Amino acid sequence: MAQEFTGFFTPGICVIFLLGMFWERCTAVGAMAAAVASVLLSGALYLGRPSLPFMDRVGLVFVACFGVAIVLSLLQGPRESALRVDLKQVDYSTSVGFNVAALAVTAILAGVYAAWW
Repeated sequence: MAQEFTGFFTPGICVIFLLGMFWERCTAVGAMAAAVASVLLSGALYLGRPSLPFMDRVGLVFVACFGVAIVLSLLQGPRESALRVDLKQVDYSTSVGFNVAALAVTAILAGVYAAWW
């Protein structure tokens, strides 16, 4: 039950985070629309297609919210540079050990999902 509840908000939050961090054209209107669309689309799919599996619903809502945020951000003009956080000096590189461990964990999780889904 808790997973169902968080599934209404998580896609929008992920879209806001990803676009806010990695796409400088994302606007506040696009982010807010993604958050609202996440709840509305999740609710519509939950009520309209109750047989749709949870993970499929969350994935569909994520893609839809991503599209909504991008379209609305592109329809607006670029935001003022004074409101941006400069991330050009941030180093996102990781060590080889971290990359290998991340791939191993991802492979294990993929195997678990494939075996028991």
